[in-house]
Amino acid sequence: MARTLTTTVHHLVGKRFVGISPEGQRVMIDNEPEARSGMSPMQLLLNALAGCAAMDIVAMLHKRQLKINSYRVELTGERPDENPAPFTKITAKHVFDVPGLEREMAVRFVDLATNKYCSVGRSLKAELAFEVEMVKVPGNQAAV
Repeated sequence: MARTLTTTVHHLVGKRFVGISPEGQRVMIDNEPEARSGMSPMQLLLNALAGCAAMDIVAMLHKRQLKINSYRVELTGERPDENPAPFTKITAKHVFDVPGLEREMAVRFVDLATNKYCSVGRSLKAELAFEVEMVKVPGNQAAV
C-alpha cells in the first residue's frame, strides 16, 4: 500500500508562511527580500535533499560501527535566470571526519545514498552530482 504524507502550509503575511506537520513540527518558509524569518522554498529543497542522503549515510556508518567526529553536506544548486527556475544541477559536497572510513567506502556510501536510497533525490529532475572530502584532524591518524 502506498504511503501518504501530509502537511499544511499557512500564510502569515507577504511571502511568509509556516508549514505544520500533523505531529506539530513547524518550519518557517520565507521569501521576503529583507528580514527573512525562514528559508526560501528552494533552500528548503536543498536541505531536504542533503538531510535525506545524510540520514542514509549515517545509518551506513552506524552499521560499520564507525564513530562520526563530524560530517556535513555543502550544497550548490544551479538554476536558470528565467521563471520557472527549477534546479538543473545540484552538487553535494560530503565532508567526513570519521576515523577508519576509507575514501573508497565514503564514495560508495555517498553514491548509494544519492542515486539509490534518497527519496528526495529520486523525486527531482535535476542532475545530481557529488564530491567527497576526507578531513584529517591533527591527532586523528585514521582519517585520510
